Amino acid sequence: MVTVHNWKLARGYRRLLVACAVLAAACQGPASLTARRQLDPVTGMTLMSAGKALVFARTEGSYSRSARDYIYVGPVETNRQGRRDYYLWVGIATTLDRGFVAPDAAAPQSLLLNVEGSPMELPLVPWSDVGASRDSLDVYTPAVRVHSELGARVTLHQLELMTSTPLDTLTVIDQSGRTRAYRRWDSEHPLSGFMTELTVPNPVASR
Repeated sequence: MVTVHNWKLARGYRRLLVACAVLAAACQGPASLTARRQLDPVTGMTLMSAGKALVFARTEGSYSRSARDYIYVGPVETNRQGRRDYYLWVGIATTLDRGFVAPDAAAPQSLLLNVEGSPMELPLVPWSDVGASRDSLDVYTPAVRVHSELGARVTLHQLELMTSTPLDTLTVIDQSGRTRAYRRWDSEHPLSGFMTELTVPNPVASR
C-alpha cells in the first residue's frame, strides 16, 4: 500500500527529473547553433558543418522593393582519413527574376570580409573542387534555393577571427574587379557552435 508520504516523495522525484530535462535542453542551445557531421558515401569523406549558415542580403531598389540577392556563408571541416581541411561554403541565391527583370549578376571570384578592422580576401572556387560529390548530400540547406555553390579555403586561425567578429557585412569581387556589398540578414552566429565542436572527436573518421 502506497502511503501519502511515499506518494509525495515520488511526485517530488518526478518533478526533479522534469526540471533536469528542461535544464539539459536549455544547455544544448538552439539546434541552429550546433554542428552536424555527414559522411559523403561517394568519396568517403566526412564533412562537418554548422547547423545554419550566416545570411547576407542585398536589395536592388530599382527593380524590386521586396526581392533580394542572398549570400549564405557557412564553415565546413573536411576529414579525409584523419586529414582535416577547413573551408567556407558560399551559396549564391536570389528572389529577383534575374535575366528578365534584372540583369544577371557576374559570378563572384573572391569574398572580402572585414575581420577585426582588417580586410580578409578569400579566393572562391566551385564547391565541387573541394572534393565532396555534389549530388550525394547538401552541406547547407538555406531557405532560398541556391543556384551556385562556391568554396573558400581558410585556416583555423581565420575561422577563430571570424567567430570573434560580428561580420555585419561582406563584399564579393567579380573577375573584372567590380564589387557588390551585402549586409547581414540574421542575428545568429553559428560559427561559435561550430568552433566548439572542433574539439570533439569525429566518430566516423576515427574508425
